[in-house]
Amino acid sequence: MKTSPKNHFSRSLNQILKRYRLSETELQQLDAVDTDRIVSLAYTDYGGFDAQTGMYYAEERQVNYKLKLDYVKDEAGKVETLIMLPVTIS
Repeated sequence: MKTSPKNHFSRSLNQILKRYRLSETELQQLDAVDTDRIVSLAYTDYGGFDAQTGMYYAEERQVNYKLKLDYVKDEAGKVETLIMLPVTIS
């Protein structure tokens, strides 16, 4: 059985949303993204993604985020990135 990328990304996002609570702003940003246009979804339990560059860092940092989502923004094919789920270091 083949699964479409849309179905895969939707299921993955739903699983993440069951585990974590997004802020209202993050929910609005995510709601504005068409799941048909998602090209990459990255999530990590260790380390995180930098909000400015999108680069992954293995070490825990205050500026890390757990979820990175790349999607096609417009018909010209421009890819945008959403970085969500900030790391909370105790």
